[in-house]
Amino acid sequence: MSGCAIGVTRVQLSHNPLERIENKKQENILIEPFVDARKDREHIGNKRNAFGMVLGHIGTEEGVNLDTVLTGYFADALRAAGYNAILKGEEKSAKQVYNAVLTGKISEFWMDLYMAVWHYLTVNVEIIDPADRHVLWSKEVKGEQKRVLWVGATGEYERIIGEATTNALNEAVKAFSSDEFAEAIRQGSSRH
Repeated sequence: MSGCAIGVTRVQLSHNPLERIENKKQENILIEPFVDARKDREHIGNKRNAFGMVLGHIGTEEGVNLDTVLTGYFADALRAAGYNAILKGEEKSAKQVYNAVLTGKISEFWMDLYMAVWHYLTVNVEIIDPADRHVLWSKEVKGEQKRVLWVGATGEYERIIGEATTNALNEAVKAFSSDEFAEAIRQGSSRH
């Protein structure tokens, strides 16, 4: 009966549509690859038996790196807040001027289960000045989701991870669309 829990279950990461802010901004923001600062970078969760013992793990699909995925997701959140977000390495022109650079550090991204399934993530994001790398703004973005575990199928894992990720990204959209965020970018731009 515990055979399906042993080993690593690979899940597909995704998020639901994000809240959109219809206030188009003119600023260009370069997104540098996020850093995965978690202790266990190989897995994103545990599978447990009815007694709470860990029998296996949950991981991303083969060849999928969490830091790359979340970098792209936070670019989506910046775009949903109205900014022109460009991933480093995908710049159209070397002459492109950036008003700010977004960096991120993933400190938590974990799913666990015992009678229920829950997922939580924490990403520390910073907006830095592109010229002198001075931090203009920072925020710890968190997301979580919990629900009753029915059968422990991969689809359940994917849904809960997607919902927690969406919660975090919607928190990021609100932060990115705030006056405080816009003012930090303006202050950085005005220093040059």
